[in-house]
Amino acid sequence: MGLLVVAGSAFPLAALSSDEVIEVYPTRPITLVVGFSPGDSPDVVSRHLAAYMTEDLGQKVVVVNRPGAGGNIGAAAVAKAAADGYTVYMAVRPVALHKAMYKQVKYDFAKDLVPVGMAVSVPYVLVMGKHVPATTFLEAVELVGRSPEKYACASGGLATTTHFLCEALREKAPLPWTHVPYPGSVAALVDVLGGRADFAVATMTAALPHISSGTVRPLAVFSEGRVPAVSAVPHIEEFGFTGMESHGWCALMAPAGTPMHVITRLNRSMNAALSNAAVQEKLIRFGYGMPKKNNTPEALEQFLAEDTERWTGVLEQRQLTGLQ
Repeated sequence: MGLLVVAGSAFPLAALSSDEVIEVYPTRPITLVVGFSPGDSPDVVSRHLAAYMTEDLGQKVVVVNRPGAGGNIGAAAVAKAAADGYTVYMAVRPVALHKAMYKQVKYDFAKDLVPVGMAVSVPYVLVMGKHVPATTFLEAVELVGRSPEKYACASGGLATTTHFLCEALREKAPLPWTHVPYPGSVAALVDVLGGRADFAVATMTAALPHISSGTVRPLAVFSEGRVPAVSAVPHIEEFGFTGMESHGWCALMAPAGTPMHVITRLNRSMNAALSNAAVQEKLIRFGYGMPKKNNTPEALEQFLAEDTERWTGVLEQRQLTGLQ
C-alpha cells in the first residue's frame, strides 16, 4: 500500500469529478459515519465538529456509529456510498493500513476515499490498573520484569498504533508482558478497570475520564512533550526512550469521485469549526491536538501518503501484511 501511495495512485484529488453546472451544496442532511463505538476518539471528535458544522452548513450533520472490523465496516460503507458529499467518514490510521494487512478487505482506502481535511491529532497514554502493586513507570518496569508474561497490556486492536506501542515497550523498556487486543481503547480500559488486564496503551480521549477520576494510574504519554490535559504525566522520552513519540489522527474523508466544490465546502466548514474558540477549548480539554494551519485536502493527501508508507513499513517488519 505504501508503494502505491508513493507511486501516486493514492488519494487522487486530481481525479475528482466535476460537474459543468455546480449544484448548491448542501441541500439536505449529511451523514458522518464513525467506524467505532460511542466514546472512542473518532466519535467524540465527530460529535463536536458535527454540532458546529450543522450551523455553518445550514443542514444537519448526523453522526452514525457503524463499529466493527477495526473501523472497516463504516469505511467500506462510505467507500460504496454515492459520491455526492452526503455521506462522509471520520477515518483513523488503522483503517488506512488494513488493505495492506488483510487480503479480504473489499475496498481500498487509498483509492475509494479522498481526503477532506485533518480533524485532530490524538495523543496516546500508558495507564495501569489500580490493582497493580506499583505507582510509577519505573516501578512498573521493575515489577513486570520480575514476572515475565504474568501481566497483560491491552491495546485498541491488532495492528493499531496502541498495539505497536505495547510491543515497543515490551522490547525497549523492557516490559515482558502479554499483548491483548480489544475492539477499541474504551473496551481495553474497561478490562483494566475490572482487573482483567493490567496495563493499556489507549487514546487520551478514552483514558482521560478515568485518569481524572483516579480509577487508573497514568504512567507516560507518547507525545513529543507533555500533554496539557495531563501536564503532570511525563512523556516517554523523560525515561530515556527515544523514537517512541507517536500520535494518532482523525481525518474527514469522502467517497472517491466527490465533486471538488463539495470537498472544498466541507473542508471550509470543518476548518471553521476547528477555528472556533469554544470548539478548540473542548477538544484540547479532551487531550486532542489541533491540525496545522494549512489544513487543505492536498495537505492531508501528502500526510496520508507519508504516514501510510511509514506504518506499512512497521507492518512489514512485524510480518503483519497479507494476512487472511
